Amino acid sequence: MKSNYLLKYHDFYFQRIVKLKEQVQELHGKLSKEEFRQHEIVKLAYRIREADLEIIPQDPNRPEYRLTGNLKKFRRYKQGLQRYRLFFCFSNQPKIILYLYLNDEKHLRKAGDKNDPYEEFNSLVKKDYLSHNPDDPKIQKWIKSYRP
Repeated sequence: MKSNYLLKYHDFYFQRIVKLKEQVQELHGKLSKEEFRQHEIVKLAYRIREADLEIIPQDPNRPEYRLTGNLKKFRRYKQGLQRYRLFFCFSNQPKIILYLYLNDEKHLRKAGDKNDPYEEFNSLVKKDYLSHNPDDPKIQKWIKSYRP
């Protein structure tokens, strides 16, 4: 399905996807076809790709994606990702989705934990490393076009 949104990737997110792809390629070389298809990292990579290319662009403003408080201008996707979270923001004028953050295995979801992905993401936002505005000149240098 072709998206009406231009998809952009913050360098932080882009590097996480690169690492995930490398893990998948390594597993592909080591495992049998059946073991590969059943491996959790492979399944996670598939779900993330499906989310950022197909599911989220259908309606990036779905109520279940919305965050509250200091993060209310951001969205997060979690369906099928277990303890992983994919954070993004979007604009309807121009139609753009900016993927910002995907936690790694060191920052799995655990409420109240200092390594919780919400805490890590909030910390990056407070430091102005991540912004909800794709036109913000401070983050323009971090945005990359990415074609999976």
